[in-house]
Amino acid sequence: MPAPAAHVVPEALLASDAPPVGVQVEQLLASGDPQQAYTAYLLVAGCDHFNKKHDLVIHDQGSRTNRNLNEDERRQLATMCGAMTERERLARLDHLAVAIKAGVPGAAIAYAAEGPFGDPSALTTRPDDPLVRQWKATAGAELTRAAEAGEAVALVVWGIQNLYGSGLADKQPVLGYGYLLANGLIHADRFGPNDPTAKAYADGGALAGAMGGALTPEQRAAALAMARNIAGKVKAQHRRGAAAF
Repeated sequence: MPAPAAHVVPEALLASDAPPVGVQVEQLLASGDPQQAYTAYLLVAGCDHFNKKHDLVIHDQGSRTNRNLNEDERRQLATMCGAMTERERLARLDHLAVAIKAGVPGAAIAYAAEGPFGDPSALTTRPDDPLVRQWKATAGAELTRAAEAGEAVALVVWGIQNLYGSGLADKQPVLGYGYLLANGLIHADRFGPNDPTAKAYADGGALAGAMGGALTPEQRAAALAMARNIAGKVKAQHRRGAAAF
């Protein structure tokens, strides 16, 4: 599982005049919007990471790339995050729960990365704890929902975990490979067949082909059919969204 999505904060959230994170969270939650609750989670968890590591990864939506903080942003975050209380830090999981319940994009990956109740070690130290088992079931169901909805990170993360097996997923090679191929097909629809991600995750492509090399031709065909079904649903959903405007 990758680092929590909250460690990658949208660049737009780092305005030079941003108030302390607690003030921002109150303003976000006042809207009652689950998407804003997820933004509140990103802010708090991002500040938690910054306070521990004194650095953060910033996502530039325009270029679809990540970068580290510059010095001005590091000073800004020190001011914004420095006064965060322990209660505010722990409350991030409450904000994330609101986002999970509403199916906000990105929330499933963050939920899985946080681990049971914010403690990833519980998966290995308390695997038979009923609460941990319940958390695993919820995390798996949410990752499946996100992958089926075409979320790129969920398709890759959940695809790899199902392909090889993990602490969250039993080994299901066809399912896992299908998710990886779906990621490639969705990128091809959005950015063209020459998009690097589309080519890497194409059946037989450099990356997906290597990961799916142990599958039989029949398994690969089944995975490709599954991937086309997911990509088709995502494409239709985008068309309906565009038509609404």
